[in-house]
Amino acid sequence: MKTSLCYEREFELIRKLLVESKSFLSIAHPYCDGDALGSQLALHNYCVSHGKKSVPLNFEPIPIYLQWVQGVEDLKDTLSDDEFFDVIFLMEPTDISRLGDRVKFFKRARKIVHLDHHLNLKGAGDINVIDSSASSTCEILYEIFDGLNEKLDQGTLHSLYLGIMTDTGNFRFPNTSRKTHEIAGSLIERGVDPSRCFKLVYEANSFPRVVLHGLVMSRAKMSHNEKVIHSCLFQKDFDDLGASEVESDGAINNLTTITGTEVAVLFREKPNDEIKVSFRSAGKVDVQRISSIFGGGGHKLASGANIKGEMTYAINLAMTEIEKALNYGS
Repeated sequence: MKTSLCYEREFELIRKLLVESKSFLSIAHPYCDGDALGSQLALHNYCVSHGKKSVPLNFEPIPIYLQWVQGVEDLKDTLSDDEFFDVIFLMEPTDISRLGDRVKFFKRARKIVHLDHHLNLKGAGDINVIDSSASSTCEILYEIFDGLNEKLDQGTLHSLYLGIMTDTGNFRFPNTSRKTHEIAGSLIERGVDPSRCFKLVYEANSFPRVVLHGLVMSRAKMSHNEKVIHSCLFQKDFDDLGASEVESDGAINNLTTITGTEVAVLFREKPNDEIKVSFRSAGKVDVQRISSIFGGGGHKLASGANIKGEMTYAINLAMTEIEKALNYGS
């Protein structure tokens, strides 16, 4: 299996840290998805199985479809003042500005390792692996572990599979490569049950999640000669259902299945006079470029940003940029 040769030096440095260090801290982006949490718990389970101290930090509710992963019960949302670590892993934090005051935890470790697969990011670590050719951060972490030539425990294997499966949309998205399938095959050979993982992730919904996804579909509107579809969620929707933001995760996916659509957009009202905007592209429009206009980021086909202001303002602003992109074929 071919590795990311341009990062082999960094891989070796990280492997050396994994072997020689005794304590590890990890942080991912807010409202973690399967890849963010999967990479945190893969590291955590590896450390625990090797008798090392590990603390995975997480500050938001974990969606039901991720609660089955081994190690989720060990997540912490605080550190004592005297806790320090040999290494902190930043697991796809994307842009560091998204972490807010969580950057204060960077000072709690002697070394910082930054792993990510998003575009146009500056490394925030002493060692940085930011490989946009990888399907997921868990794919990068798999390569690091694989070079250790050690037997991995089932918690680590399943966490890695979770991240790869979810960030590739169950191996459907364009970021799925031959190497991605080879890694998945290797994980299955070592004991991962893909059918069980699929059921736990894609067939595990809460009532608020189903209702929120239904609201997104019911409010969908087509525009730009039916090339663009958008929908929205308001804070009141979440308040009425007693739902957290993670319950709306993946709601945009249904919009992307409509034939002829080039761009799908979901606008989500947040409590702080801000609108979270998620973009998806069928291929012709580079939505990462659109997101970057608003200080966001991601990938060419999937990205996000936050826009200050109320819903109508955010929709008009985003639609203006989408129209420009459609006209210029970008």
